[in-house]
Amino acid sequence: MLKISSLVPRSILRATLGLAREIKYRPFERQLTNASQVQRDWLLHRIQLATSTRFGQNHKFSAIRTVDDFRKQVPIAEYDYIAPYINAVAAGDSQALIPEHDRLIQFTITTGSTGVPKLNPVTRNWLREYRRGWDVWGTKLFTDHPRNIGSRVLQMAGTWDMGRTKAGYQISMVSALLARTQSPLMKPFYAIPEALNNIRDPAVRHYVALRLCILDDIGWIMLMNPGTLLRLAEIGDIHKESLIRDIRDGTISAQFDIPAEIRQSLTSVIPKPDAQGANRLEQIVEKTGTLLPEHYWDNPVIACWLGGTAGFPARYISDVFGNSPVRDMGLVSSEGRHTIPLEDTHPYGVPSLGAGFYEFVPNDLLHVPIALEGHELQVDHDYRLIITNSAGYYRFDIGDVVRCRGFIGQAPLLEFIQKNDRIGDLEGEKLTEHQVLEGAHKAAAKMGINLGLLTAVPRRIDRQKPWYDFLISATDVQSPDLARRFLQQLDQELTDLNFLWRARRKEGVIAPPHLVRLPEDGWDDYIQTEMKRRGTGDYQYKHPGLVQAQDWLEHFSPIDTIECE
Repeated sequence: MLKISSLVPRSILRATLGLAREIKYRPFERQLTNASQVQRDWLLHRIQLATSTRFGQNHKFSAIRTVDDFRKQVPIAEYDYIAPYINAVAAGDSQALIPEHDRLIQFTITTGSTGVPKLNPVTRNWLREYRRGWDVWGTKLFTDHPRNIGSRVLQMAGTWDMGRTKAGYQISMVSALLARTQSPLMKPFYAIPEALNNIRDPAVRHYVALRLCILDDIGWIMLMNPGTLLRLAEIGDIHKESLIRDIRDGTISAQFDIPAEIRQSLTSVIPKPDAQGANRLEQIVEKTGTLLPEHYWDNPVIACWLGGTAGFPARYISDVFGNSPVRDMGLVSSEGRHTIPLEDTHPYGVPSLGAGFYEFVPNDLLHVPIALEGHELQVDHDYRLIITNSAGYYRFDIGDVVRCRGFIGQAPLLEFIQKNDRIGDLEGEKLTEHQVLEGAHKAAAKMGINLGLLTAVPRRIDRQKPWYDFLISATDVQSPDLARRFLQQLDQELTDLNFLWRARRKEGVIAPPHLVRLPEDGWDDYIQTEMKRRGTGDYQYKHPGLVQAQDWLEHFSPIDTIECE
């Protein structure tokens, strides 16, 4: 395969990115010292642009001169409040939300963490600001790791064709939109063709991705969900014999169900037969008994979620990728890129100052919301994130809880913690999703268990004390004895993390928890069913660490249920 470094010398690429750092990153860095004024200027400019929209008229944008004016005219609200305006735009009435000097391009769709996918307008201004945030993040990342500049990027995106609105506007996953609008100069650096993203079965998609690039010079891996990274490595190891055979023969095995039109489109990018490459991989397997990325790639820089509930699996990356540097991807949603991490390993970043106006509601004041600006936050306190942006969202509560970890200038360093509705409260224990996963991973680490997915479900049945079910794959805790000891350790970790849990368990008002063991394919089957129901891909799938609805358990056929002794 032709190496990119043979087309453009790495020295030229490094010099070009060094110039980009001065042009794209340095101005952003200087804004951090005066982040409050940058944010206010952005907001008032946005209000001025949107005065003639129907939303602007209904909320008297023409009278807004200050942040306080804005807060008086526009309430903090969830999606339902803005939905009528978005639906009007989707039906062809762009004046409902889109300023006359802007232009509606298409729509993206959420992955539906609440179970119901939602439309998000993509305007020219929003897309420009969104891409600018990625440029700042990417420029800092690349120039922080000059050794890897010139190597290829492994990145998979979501589905492009998610349908059309009533007015005929395209609906896509936002990652697919970014991939399709990418600069032609950058595309040769990406190891995976767009067609691969249309393979619906994640296991098959991961296999094909490895088939195409396992022998490539991969210097960068960008996959939001760290669980996807681990699954990619696992698929390669499970199917190592098939991978080696395909590399030797120049094929993609027929055992993998790939739609005929996609398989045909991949023929031009399948590497030619490579006996030498196959022999190298065989030697790895003979020496280690496994086929893992730490042996066939040279410490690529990895970008994924590190913070909050979605980032817990990231702690296992080094087990299969070795000493790869890891950078947080940032708080990214279909509504926008909200934070820009600037350093490796840290699960937090500064707000994307030029992509919206951010407000923060203290998490202990949910019923009487008091909105703060970024410079007013307190370190180690939690807040609900409220966004205003160029897609037409105004004071939108996106349902995320963030924690302030410090400051750079006036800009807070924000870490995503969890969705704000994932709190168990059977008897006043206030058990958060974050505590569940932190406790589970601490318990697993102490017992030497490589923990996969886990979900807590609060249970209440008439005439019984309430309790919690913890769902886990039986492959993680294969014997009933190990499962019981893990459950006991988990209970202890929650006791240490949450004094209310400790009190309620000691009082006996919450019964001992249960561990519900699922069959090997239990989680995979659920995720596939859920993605089909929502009509979205698995690219940004965020597995829930806590689910309130007891009937959610009906999705599964457990092997058994383990109780504490």
